[in-house]
Amino acid sequence: MAGAIFFAKLQIFFEKFWMKEKCPYLCSVLVMYNTKQQHLISDSSTTGTNISNKNHICKMKKTILSLLLIISAAVSGNAQLLWKISGNGLEKPSYLLGTHHVAPVSVIDSVAELNEAIASADKIYGEMIMTEAMSPQSQQIMMGYAMAPQDSLLTSVLTPAQTDSLDVMLRNYMGPMASAKQFAQLKPAMLCTLIALIQSQTVFPNFNPQQQIDGEIQKRGAALGKEIGGFETIDDQCNALFGSSIIEQAESLMEMVRNDSHAAEMAKKLAKAYLAGDLNQMLELMEDPASGSSDEWSERMINRRNANWARIMAGLLPSASVLIAVGAGHLPGEKGLISLLRKEGYSVEAVK
Repeated sequence: MAGAIFFAKLQIFFEKFWMKEKCPYLCSVLVMYNTKQQHLISDSSTTGTNISNKNHICKMKKTILSLLLIISAAVSGNAQLLWKISGNGLEKPSYLLGTHHVAPVSVIDSVAELNEAIASADKIYGEMIMTEAMSPQSQQIMMGYAMAPQDSLLTSVLTPAQTDSLDVMLRNYMGPMASAKQFAQLKPAMLCTLIALIQSQTVFPNFNPQQQIDGEIQKRGAALGKEIGGFETIDDQCNALFGSSIIEQAESLMEMVRNDSHAAEMAKKLAKAYLAGDLNQMLELMEDPASGSSDEWSERMINRRNANWARIMAGLLPSASVLIAVGAGHLPGEKGLISLLRKEGYSVEAVK
């Protein structure tokens, strides 16, 4: 999924940088949009055609839905979010937890045996070490990745008609002062991520970017003296999120505008799957052609990262008990972490 840090860091990014210079109203929107009823815009009738007329499957649909796939309002009693890793010569079991990057921290209190898993582990591993991810240095690195080259500003890669359509969407979510021009210096992928954060509030109106599950788990582990580790650096996550070309990002942004109402409907279905803690249903929704599944996106954002993490786990698990907490979208499927661990000879079973 999209990296664990970005939903939490978006608010800080705009508070410290963009808000100061370009968009003074947006901070209050990010903090308080949970009190605003979200309205859906039409899917695409006024969208221009300079970037692309690809109204069929497109990568951004997958991005939007996948960002939302990592979230959950509550966890049912039989949710399959915490998994026990044993066998293959392990002296102590390890655990794999599917997290939800924009769900309330209270969600983890509903996960059976999670506190016991944290207490028994020697190490806590996440996508990143969250204290490092939130550092000023990481903030500056993210800013560098998020800013568009001067010859590829948003207003120069979109037609006037496309800009107008984007304006409608931004004003719908952020208020009457919002416009594409105010975000022109951001890469389209960064703007997509911000919009996805706001869209997620239709499912999780009480999410607080300053209190994020991945960070909370690491915080609890650190309080118990556990070693905290991460599979990726800030550069790794920025490359995954912002590594495609500006033109590809702009195509994805306009596809996001065209399919806003579709994404909202799919988000409701995904939320229902989350409430049941049903990883298989989540995977089916992700692979549904109607979701805009993209092989390139899946390879870059999911499969390649899963393979890298599995290699790191192979070195960790034999020598220590590890609680691994990463986005839930990384767990299911043939190339998901559960399957990869089983292929290495481990027993991976849901904790009921």
